[in-house]
Amino acid sequence: MRMGTAQKQNIAIQHAYFNRHGGRITQRQPMSFKEWLVKGIEHYEKEYGFTFEVLTPSLMRINRPGQNSILRTCENFRDEYENEYLSKF
Repeated sequence: MRMGTAQKQNIAIQHAYFNRHGGRITQRQPMSFKEWLVKGIEHYEKEYGFTFEVLTPSLMRINRPGQNSILRTCENFRDEYENEYLSKF
């Protein structure tokens, strides 16, 4: 059986990708909880204008422009990290 032009192009694209990435498939490593939390806070401050206020060591107020403020505990963030973020890895 002879290989068609489309198959040859697909194989060439796969080889080019493989060679560009050092010949191995790279896998992302999950961020630590602290790194994930800091990056999330920075993202929501810059992107949406949220302000974060630490009330106690385990309680944070999130002020959202034009909406009601919400309170989140450290346990809320930990649950979100473990159940939503780490489930992608």
